[in-house]
Amino acid sequence: MNEHELLQSIYNTTTTHAGITIAPGDDMGEMQIGSERILCAVDQLIVGRHVTQDVSPEIIGRKAIARCFSDIAAMAAIPVGSLMTACVPAKTSNQWCEALFLGATKVAEQWGGPIFGGDISCSEGPALFTVTAIASPPECGAITRRGAQAGDYLCVTGELGNSIAGHHLTFTPRIGQAQELLEVLGDNLHSMIDISDGLGQDAAHLASNELQMVIDTQLLPLRTGATVQGAIADGEDYELLFTSAALPPTHLATVIGSVQEGGNKAVTTAGEVISTCGWNHQCP
Repeated sequence: MNEHELLQSIYNTTTTHAGITIAPGDDMGEMQIGSERILCAVDQLIVGRHVTQDVSPEIIGRKAIARCFSDIAAMAAIPVGSLMTACVPAKTSNQWCEALFLGATKVAEQWGGPIFGGDISCSEGPALFTVTAIASPPECGAITRRGAQAGDYLCVTGELGNSIAGHHLTFTPRIGQAQELLEVLGDNLHSMIDISDGLGQDAAHLASNELQMVIDTQLLPLRTGATVQGAIADGEDYELLFTSAALPPTHLATVIGSVQEGGNKAVTTAGEVISTCGWNHQCP
């Protein structure tokens, strides 16, 4: 399976339905119910793929929630609630499951989206947890991946690279920072995504047929132990990557490049195309 080809095929065959205001292809989908708009996102965590077998159940539960809530941050939205399903090997103890649920419940409530339902089943495969997050968009509307304009600054919160050293287990979704960015930048905040697959690949999601994301690798804020190549391709940073017509406050984000006219890709200032650098891909 090629994930990105499959997703593109799904997007191309998805029909428009009344009441769906943001279709598949963004960090969250959106529907209108009466006069209200509701954002929804779903994400999976598989033990053995997203976390190793030796990670404590409390941390696994935390990450399952955090991964999905990072999508809420990417839309500058406010958490409302969440649903969680568990499919675990039949021999898994109740104690292990309860500890995991406790870790998930604690952060879901802390971040404003308490768990209010779900499902439990068992199988012979690895433990799998699915979280569906529900959120409310800001008054101005959700900040989507589409909206970048030529001349925008390309900016990122936090630090990048070497997430495997521990950050991918301990990060807090940038929900508060997204709200602050929206308050400070207002209409100048044009597009946003969270970096889960890798800076190069996710930056390309902000590009369009007319625009490219140009990154100055010398400006990348590196996490301890990270390399420039790792910052571009490692993924699981869960930082916000956004474009803005105005400079963001330095305590909130770092400018790492700009939006320029060009063809639907992410490149470095040296001209290297990095659009496929990230999860499930090899850099050219």
